Amino acid sequence: NQNYWDKTYTQEKEFSWYCGWSEELEPFFTELVPDASAKVLIPGIGNDGCIRDMFDAGYTHLTAFDYAPEGVECAKRLFGSSRLKLMDDMRVADARSLPYDNEAYDAVLDKGTLDSIYLSGGADKDLASKHLGMAVKELARVLKRGGIAFCVTAACVDAVQESFDECNEEERCWKQIRDGSIHMTDDGYTSNNIDATMLVW
Repeated sequence: NQNYWDKTYTQEKEFSWYCGWSEELEPFFTELVPDASAKVLIPGIGNDGCIRDMFDAGYTHLTAFDYAPEGVECAKRLFGSSRLKLMDDMRVADARSLPYDNEAYDAVLDKGTLDSIYLSGGADKDLASKHLGMAVKELARVLKRGGIAFCVTAACVDAVQESFDECNEEERCWKQIRDGSIHMTDDGYTSNNIDATMLVW
């Protein structure tokens, strides 16, 4: 819930969830989204320094949100005023009901936010799956046709995969590009160097 994340962000000012940017996530993301002018949505921005480093690498058209108000404040401190002036948007929002237009983004980069949504359901797996499914449908709505949904997941790989599969069956033709198996980029980076699973549609 929001109180839990507010407390977490107050105690830990910076933490790169699952992986950093340079030489970790960067070669895999840029392989699929090579245009740094792409409009990228970042769910659960929080205290992730990786996203600041992504911005510094040239991806300045970022829209970021977090469910917890303190997560947004933490991100604002990480980015600083000069970067924030160039960002498209940063606000408090719920991934299950996003305040953005249909087909507004070229890509989505999720680093553990879908995991946290599922885990927030606790022992009630039906509720967890419902909330995760709502978030995935919202990502489908705001992502342009042909856009990239890039998910870095560890705690809930199967649940995330199932939610995209179910969304695909109901209303959208996701074409899976990365299924979590080992992948090597053209310049020799291998996905097993990241302590998480990369799922991409």
